[in-house]
Amino acid sequence: MSNDTMWFDREPGSPVAKGTTDPCTLLLSRDTPDWVRLPKEIGGAKARVLEAVAGPCPTCESEHTVRHLLLDLEVAVAECPEKGFLWYTRKAR
Repeated sequence: MSNDTMWFDREPGSPVAKGTTDPCTLLLSRDTPDWVRLPKEIGGAKARVLEAVAGPCPTCESEHTVRHLLLDLEVAVAECPEKGFLWYTRKAR
């Protein structure tokens, strides 16, 4: 049995994620992930998810609440149903 982590790509708001190495592998979950991978445009690093919190959307003018994943890096990501995944910097804990 392999100890490799399986990675999945998911569209914002969707409970279905497709395997990155085998797109026929699907993951159905609304749970908070253990790890996320940053987009290549901002380094592509793997980051451990420390906490999931609800808070205001960082970019939308409407005042809706979105899920924020706080990571072990100085980066976090908000998941807006209108704008997608919004990556932003935050102060280190």
